[in-house]
Formats: sequence, structure tokens, C-alpha cells
Amino acid sequence: MGQNSTEVAYGFGQLGSVFQNLDKPVFPPKDHVIVAIQFLADNAISALHTETLDTAGPQFLTTEDDVLVADGGPDANFTGTTWAAVTDVGVPSTGAIPIVDVVANNQIKPGQIVLITTGSGEDGDDVDDGLTLDAAAGNIVPIYNGPNKQYMEVVSLSGGTYGTSLVVKEIGDSSQISRISSLDTANTLYFLDPQHGAGGTTTEGVTFPKGLTIYGRWIQVTPAADADGGIICYFGK
Repeated sequence: MGQNSTEVAYGFGQLGSVFQNLDKPVFPPKDHVIVAIQFLADNAISALHTETLDTAGPQFLTTEDDVLVADGGPDANFTGTTWAAVTDVGVPSTGAIPIVDVVANNQIKPGQIVLITTGSGEDGDDVDDGLTLDAAAGNIVPIYNGPNKQYMEVVSLSGGTYGTSLVVKEIGDSSQISRISSLDTANTLYFLDPQHGAGGTTTEGVTFPKGLTIYGRWIQVTPAADADGGIICYFGK
């Protein structure tokens, strides 16, 4: 007899599961995703493709390394919601930071958390290299709760076609906002919201150990061939 507990269904595979020890892809049933992968032996997964929800939902472990939205990204919780290249120094008295006027700025919203890095170029920092934070230019390491609560937050975005003047404020840390006067074109801003983190990298070339179970939302998984091992994929909505 069926049951209605989502936790039990996901945890015990009652919405379906599949075993694979060939180097061939696994796909979920219609209207489902792969919600968990159990490793029966060490395995280097060659394809771990997520249900890429971008600004509409969370991101998960993946072999995908597309940073730009145009390429299907952002993936791997690397860029947060989006990123913006700085064009000049900031103004501490108003909290204004000048940024490049591009369509991706549509994803910048009040309340998002701002990270300041030293990356620059077409897509800021590289997903294979990680983020390098720039405290000298005003970065605040975010702490969301507790007595040491601190972060830099988006107030507004205006100017240009998509936005050229980003106004930020600091929460908890009263020292860093003065440092945005040291920003330059070598800096990139990243924006975090309740569903998008930053700084992650891809699982390309990673060997997952025997006994591990990872959780997420995947549309395709391809393990390495292993006649004595393999993986079990569990389906969910």
C-alpha cells in the first residue's frame, strides 16, 4: 500500500530507483528527478546534470561549469544569483558602486548579499579557480545570524538601461563601507539570495567514496563503469 510521506518516499526510494554500474546515462521517469545517489563503491561520475532552475530555485552538485546564463548557467553555486563587473571606485558616503550596464543586472534585487572579489573579465572569476575575496575593497564575509551578524546588502540599482549605479549598505560591520573607494575595474561583485550560494566548483574528475549518498535534483547521471560497484539512483518529484 502506498504512503504519503515525502520524507519516507525519498529516503527509502518508494518513488522508484535504479542501479547502474555501466558508463551509460540514467534518466528519471516523466515528471521526476533523481533526488539521491548512493555509491556502492568509489566512483568518478562523468555526468551529473542538474535541473537548472537558475533564479527560480536552488542549485546542486554538478559536472556543469557554465557560468554565463547564455550558456545554461550559472551552475555549481558559484556565481550566486548573478555577477557584475565594477567600472570605477565606489562612494562610501552614499554606498554607490558603479557597475557595467548589462542585461544580467535584471537579476540584482534589494536584499541580496554582496561579495566583492578580485576577479575580472568576461565572467568574473573562473568556476575552476574559485573566488578570491577582496577585503581591502570592502568585502564583508556574511554572517546571517547571531551576535556577530554582518553582511553587505543591496539597497537599490538605477541608471543606464539595466542599471549602472548599485547602492549597498552594511549590516553589523561599520568599517568596510569606507573601503569601497578602493574598488576598480579588477573587482567583481557576486549576489547571494536565499537559494543561491557562491564560491563552489564542479565535480569534474571527483571520485565519490563508497558508502556516500548525495542529495539534489538531477536530470541525468552517468557513472564510471565498475562491474563490482556502481550506484543506486532514487527518484522523487
